[in-house]
Amino acid sequence: MSPNRSFGVFRKVLHTGLYSQFVAMEVPVNGEIGDEIHTVDQVLIFTHGTGKAIVAGKEQVVKENDVVIVPAGTQHQFLNVGNTPLEVVTIYSPAEHDPRTVHQTKAEGDAQEEAGEDEAPEWSQRSKSENEKIGLVKAP
Repeated sequence: MSPNRSFGVFRKVLHTGLYSQFVAMEVPVNGEIGDEIHTVDQVLIFTHGTGKAIVAGKEQVVKENDVVIVPAGTQHQFLNVGNTPLEVVTIYSPAEHDPRTVHQTKAEGDAQEEAGEDEAPEWSQRSKSENEKIGLVKAP
């Protein structure tokens, strides 16, 4: 990790479970996450820096300890408007990325996503009952 960047990379998947995924992100000064819409729910917890959140057309400032919830199907964008990296941990439910994902930059992440190289695992997209039937989850 660099002395100026706690996470050291733009995006790194830290954990992928059956129904959720935990990801660390670091947005450089003047950078952005990207204007996007997911088919999964997303919860973002800001751990350092100052940013601007635009969710469903509504803008607000975000800073350390703020939480933003983005329901599936909601257009959103996050920008770093501060003078230090904007650090955020995000939880997707279900998973959004390949469990091995590490993107040094947003451009690298965009290229891998466009090439179909950053897809969530198939098993993370199954229903609870499907996972129970194949033995991935023990039914009570």
